[in-house]
Amino acid sequence: MTASIEDQLHTFATTLLERRGALVDWPDGERSGTVLLPPQVARAVGAEVEVAALGPEVAGDGLSVNLAGDFLQWSEQLLQSEPRTGVFRLRELYLKRKDLDEAIARAFTWLNAKVGIREAREMSVEYHTWWFHGIVASDDRWETRFPLSLNAASGVEVSIPDPLSLWELEPQPAAPAMPPSYPRATALARKRLLSLAAEFLERMDARLLRDRKRLRDYYHALVREANKKKSRSPQPTDPEKVEAVNRAVQLELRRKLAELDDRYAMVVNLVPVILIRTETPVLAVDLWVQRKRASKIHTVYWNPLIKQFEPMLCNCCGQNAFGVAFTNDDVQPRCG
Repeated sequence: MTASIEDQLHTFATTLLERRGALVDWPDGERSGTVLLPPQVARAVGAEVEVAALGPEVAGDGLSVNLAGDFLQWSEQLLQSEPRTGVFRLRELYLKRKDLDEAIARAFTWLNAKVGIREAREMSVEYHTWWFHGIVASDDRWETRFPLSLNAASGVEVSIPDPLSLWELEPQPAAPAMPPSYPRATALARKRLLSLAAEFLERMDARLLRDRKRLRDYYHALVREANKKKSRSPQPTDPEKVEAVNRAVQLELRRKLAELDDRYAMVVNLVPVILIRTETPVLAVDLWVQRKRASKIHTVYWNPLIKQFEPMLCNCCGQNAFGVAFTNDDVQPRCG
């Protein structure tokens, strides 16, 4: 491991153990330290002693802190009891009040309807920031983690700053574990994961094509070699035997190709790891939309964290849209 990774693991392990009530004596710059483990922590990490050595190169009853030993296993055990949902709120953020018509005209393009402002009001909206862990496994393995934030009222994906980095953040009472944004967030995360893994998927496809070609070249060479030997024999060639050899080779080739497909089959695993729910003041602007003889009120949100209007949600494909058309009968938004 590099010195940078060792330092990060040092900090992480110390913080995690102290959070669970352990007493850690591992000074910065030292290769190892000691830890006094409470009984429940000792059981969680599989330690048989209350006082254990701690470091990247410990042995015996010590706790290893490196990527080659059992550090990932025992740290995972401690992390299992950590809360996975944080509920917070933001207060007293600046909300735009003036020139709303101009701001909406700059943000949106109305493709086939007349649109006007009906009302603007301050309200609180929850933003759900989901952190996902994604794995794509084939003949090789690729994994990543990434955040995805949604306006829980509109379902629109919004690129807001990490809420935990905001100094205005205040804790809120606990909320239900599985909010209604979960299905929408998961659907978006699946698409995001495949997009992030595009280079890995292309590399696996290239390897699969290469291995298929090698198999075909090998078995076709066997057929050619068998036919050459028979053509040099003084005995006349038996067409049925040649055909039998060809069939046997083709069957074996298909079997090998099927094994290759199984070997390169993609297994995708997507798991929500953390949810940050942040109640945020926003400016909700109700728009009166006239499409032919039908009309409807739609709401758009001015977000103080990004200081601009959020897009609308296409009612057909679920994508964000600033260029919006509306259906004739029910005046539902559609992307271009």
